[in-house]
Amino acid sequence: MTLSNTEDEYGYIAKIFHWTIAVLIIGLLPVGLFMGGMENSPLKFQIFAMHKSFGLLVFFLGIARLVWRFISPPPDHLESHARWEVTLAGAAHFWLYVCIIGMPLSGWLMSNAGEFPVPFFGIQMPTLVGKNESLGDLFYEVHEALGFTLLFVLALHAAGALKHHVIDKDETLARMTYKTKGLVLPVLIVAILGLSYAASGAAMLFGEDDEEEAAVATEKPGIPASAENAMPAADTSILPKDGWKIVPTQSKLQFQAVLYGSPFTGEFQEFSGIIIFNPDDLANAKADIRIDMKKVVTGDADRDKNIVGAEWFDSDKFPESRFVSKSFEKGGENNYVAIGDLTIHGVTMPLALPFTLDINGKTAHMKALATLNRINFGVGMGEWEDGKTVGTDVKIAIDLTAIQ
Repeated sequence: MTLSNTEDEYGYIAKIFHWTIAVLIIGLLPVGLFMGGMENSPLKFQIFAMHKSFGLLVFFLGIARLVWRFISPPPDHLESHARWEVTLAGAAHFWLYVCIIGMPLSGWLMSNAGEFPVPFFGIQMPTLVGKNESLGDLFYEVHEALGFTLLFVLALHAAGALKHHVIDKDETLARMTYKTKGLVLPVLIVAILGLSYAASGAAMLFGEDDEEEAAVATEKPGIPASAENAMPAADTSILPKDGWKIVPTQSKLQFQAVLYGSPFTGEFQEFSGIIIFNPDDLANAKADIRIDMKKVVTGDADRDKNIVGAEWFDSDKFPESRFVSKSFEKGGENNYVAIGDLTIHGVTMPLALPFTLDINGKTAHMKALATLNRINFGVGMGEWEDGKTVGTDVKIAIDLTAIQ
């Protein structure tokens, strides 16, 4: 047997590509089906990282195999193969290549769109698309659809190999293994795994709606916030002298955290407050800002659900965060520092917040940047505390527009 393909048999290089990709796919498919249902944990992210690494390995090997196929064309079909078998085999091989290339690529794009890391055995891959929740959902659907179709095509591919080897007793399988031996064991392994994957895929596909209905039927209402933690809404209907009202549609409160070395951004959708500020009367300046910790978006629905859950913000128990100023200091031109207390997750810590302020008539524009240590506020403790999975420093970006 040679390195290159011959008219009668596949060469060593084609066989290495074929069986390496086959083994990787056989390992990746059940892991992919399993890990989606795991509870959110550092272990889950580690499994995702390995899944992405091996998936990208399939992607690169698939491209290399396609290139090799043009360099060294595969052997012709056996004369004993019926026309329908040749047509079906061609269609199956075409779709296998679509899945081998399309599944890792759609996963890569899906992760990019959701601002998730895409590691290749420790090397962060480049970002192909920016943050976009709609695109993330689309690529997820593509990834899932290719996965389920791959299950059935694998079963078809395995069944065809089994038919040729056991029933037809021709050399179809032998040309991809050892022509002189033509072992039946690889066929049985591939066939059993392929058929079992198809069955499990069908079960998941048709059982998906039932699981969703069960989830809705058993859903329990959230734990009501205690009176101690519930904060009355700030009344901005009547503004005092030097009072400013935040314009929500022109204001943003964002944060940036790091997951396995890759940053992602989130935004608090609802916040309000009372601001009393006159640059010429800082002694009487005040700010009381309240943030709804239930209304957080990061561009990924699963991450949004996790971040407001008990392991992180625990927004059922601590529905609001609050910053209350104690004093203001003047810096350079249009630069100030708000000194006060920040309460997150029931923990109050002092905070000095530098900011810039531009006042134009009755409209003010304020910008601020700060870095908080989430551990100081008890956010993401236990197995998340060491910062290896999610970094401990979180950057806060404030961009407010207010009117008098």
